[in-house]
Amino acid sequence: MVKTAKFATMLALGLLLCLIAACSPAQDKPFYTRVSDAKLKAGDTIPAPTGDVILTVTGKIGTTNKDKSIVMDRAMIESVGQVEYKVTDPFENKPFVYRGVLVSDLLGLWKVADDAKSLRFTALDDYQRNVALAEIHKYPVLFALQRDGQDLPATLAPAMLVYPYDNFTFDQKIYNNYWAWQIKTIEVQ
Repeated sequence: MVKTAKFATMLALGLLLCLIAACSPAQDKPFYTRVSDAKLKAGDTIPAPTGDVILTVTGKIGTTNKDKSIVMDRAMIESVGQVEYKVTDPFENKPFVYRGVLVSDLLGLWKVADDAKSLRFTALDDYQRNVALAEIHKYPVLFALQRDGQDLPATLAPAMLVYPYDNFTFDQKIYNNYWAWQIKTIEVQ
């Protein structure tokens, strides 16, 4: 009798847990859409660019393709695998669908050193912004190349950082400063 009651209790508890799990929202389902698979992946040799260089990466990187840096054209960046998501742009106060590569995917390709702490993004106008690597690993930050299916406008191109404001809670007084655009270089520090 005790074994039967214990079994019934365990069964009821198991069913309750299953019911709770079934009714809970999915936590691991990404809100972004993968639009192209990676052709250039972590561990691959980074080739020389064949088009115009739009990004130069220096600092604590474990691979290079030109002198002590990595130079990338647009096609190389896109070959890391593109994603897109809709987000309300805090500067234009309206939603756009941004497309590009996850910065975290780029870090693996660049073989960023274990002791690296931040990325320094520099824009064409020499604006600089440091972003902690912990933030890049915590959120799916986009190295965006397109907006609403078109190349970024000249005021934002060639690339910009986009934060998933519509899917996470951010203090915009702080994080609006991280939406760097016209990015030309990244120094891994």
